[in-house]
Amino acid sequence: MMPHKLLPLLISLLLILPGCTLPTKPQQKLTFASDRAGNGDIFTLDERGALTNLTNTPNGDWSPKWSPDGAQIVFTSHRDGQSDVWLMNSDGSAPRNLSQNSAWDYSPSWSPDGKQIVFISERDGDAEVFIQATCGSLTATQLTFNEHPDKLPGWSPDGEKIALASIINGREEIYLLNLKTQNSVLPLLPSDLNGTNPVWSPGGEEIAFIGWQNSAAIDIYTLNIETQELQKRYTDTAWIGSLNWSSDGKWLLFTGRKNRNHDLMALNLESGQVSQLTDNPAWDDFPALYGRMGEWANVEFTDNKNSPFANSQIRPFVYGVNLADLANAYLIQDIGFNAIKGYVNWATIEATPGEYRWVDPDNVLHAVEGAGADALLRVHGTPEWARPPDTSLGHPAVNLEDFGRFMRELTRRYRGRVIAYEIWNEPNLNYEWGHRNPNPAEYTELLKAAYQAIKAEDPTALVISAGPAPTGDGNPPEALGDLDFVEGMYRAGAKGSFDALGSHIYSRDLPPDFDSPTDITFSRVAKQRQIMLNYDDADTPIWITEMGWSLKTHWDLGEYHNQGVTELEQAQYIQRAYEKIETEWPWVEAAFLFNLDFSLAPWYKAQQQMRWYAALNPDRTPRPAYTALMQLCR
Repeated sequence: MMPHKLLPLLISLLLILPGCTLPTKPQQKLTFASDRAGNGDIFTLDERGALTNLTNTPNGDWSPKWSPDGAQIVFTSHRDGQSDVWLMNSDGSAPRNLSQNSAWDYSPSWSPDGKQIVFISERDGDAEVFIQATCGSLTATQLTFNEHPDKLPGWSPDGEKIALASIINGREEIYLLNLKTQNSVLPLLPSDLNGTNPVWSPGGEEIAFIGWQNSAAIDIYTLNIETQELQKRYTDTAWIGSLNWSSDGKWLLFTGRKNRNHDLMALNLESGQVSQLTDNPAWDDFPALYGRMGEWANVEFTDNKNSPFANSQIRPFVYGVNLADLANAYLIQDIGFNAIKGYVNWATIEATPGEYRWVDPDNVLHAVEGAGADALLRVHGTPEWARPPDTSLGHPAVNLEDFGRFMRELTRRYRGRVIAYEIWNEPNLNYEWGHRNPNPAEYTELLKAAYQAIKAEDPTALVISAGPAPTGDGNPPEALGDLDFVEGMYRAGAKGSFDALGSHIYSRDLPPDFDSPTDITFSRVAKQRQIMLNYDDADTPIWITEMGWSLKTHWDLGEYHNQGVTELEQAQYIQRAYEKIETEWPWVEAAFLFNLDFSLAPWYKAQQQMRWYAALNPDRTPRPAYTALMQLCR
């Protein structure tokens, strides 16, 4: 088990410095974050059900936490173009950017004396734990230095420890950082139990956390730090998160999912009863209570009158997303989409000829079906034994009969459970075609082999040709132009060997309505359509299996640097793209957003572009794009 590395610390008591005001304490209130009024705001709710929006800004504000004295709220805000840690008075006045860093900072929590904030920052390229004083210097101190991401830190009431979650070798565990002795991090949980979101009880005797084993159930546990007694307090089959204790230690507040919504919940630790505090189709999250629970369990704020989420009438259509973490498949229900794109790597399934390891596609289908969605599976990757020596994964099989046999085994196993298969990925790129010159005629032969195999086992499954990368005129031999590649397929006789033409549409920072004969725009798909018409293939539709816009970031993304958009532009462009498809392109029958959650995948570092297309933030809060998708289809 990889230990954390702990920076030697000189932790001392901090004095209130000149210039730091002392706001008054509020009356008892619940605070939470929600996109019910826009793209994410901080709200307070009193015992009468009166709701107040404290922030009301166009950009997202999330993750509120009361200061120990109730005078301030720390939260995460995107109003400066990235995720920063902010402070404001309890009435929403005097907001200020505390962390002020171009990297993303999130998941803030208070020290018990209210003088410091612990939070997660990606400023070294990975999610690490930092602390910073609330007044005076803006310098943050880094506590952890790991190659794996850290998550959701929380300070112990005695100020000596920080509990956090960390993902190591695919398993999420809970650790303690001992600030007083500078000891290495110690894992807390049994080896068969995953855990996240650790929060300290008011007295510091216990840690509550969300845990799960190899089952569909998700549980809330408490762990006594001294006796190591572990108690299961609550079980659900839907996602739960954002744990917080009440100040009297008798309740746990959390976010749960009811009726496709993220809503605020409260668990009575004595009776085991759960009360639902909000009921709204928006994303309500991060409940934090200042004061005792009192009569809160009897409060239900259920006003949906002004909800921006209205049902829309849309034509029959495949609305899909590209998904990284199967645990997030249920979110398809939140946004009202109906399909998920998963990935099948032939090389890992049949590493030895005739021996199949189906665990990965089995998991994909289990997650997709559990979310009530349809599955598009992209098949790619040639095993070493089926390709020439010293070639890469994208090289097609030497003997296409081997590939056809694999496709028959795959289709037979999932007959009736997969609506479509996309054959390969962007074969007009050199590195996706085995670091060889892209060859549409060769690809057509591979496509024909797949089509015959799939139809032999499941005639109802659709075959989608690989979406070519939008490369304009291309740059041979590194890339062949996408239009040239599509035309090359038709010249090679591809017509009739696919049920829909796959398309990948990325238009850099250009809006979907912008068109230019010399630039790569969203309307590139209409030019691909014209080639189909030129070859008398009007009856075959197009499936856009990838489309999206990447956010601006200070990280160097190589060829994609300086091609990003703002969070609000991303939301507007995605929503407009779907509207354009709906109203102007009846020959497009599916559109899969790239992507939903690659920002959450621990194997993608902050510098990797995949993360910046995501509709979710690295702390799992929804970006404006996510809210826009909910408004589109729900």
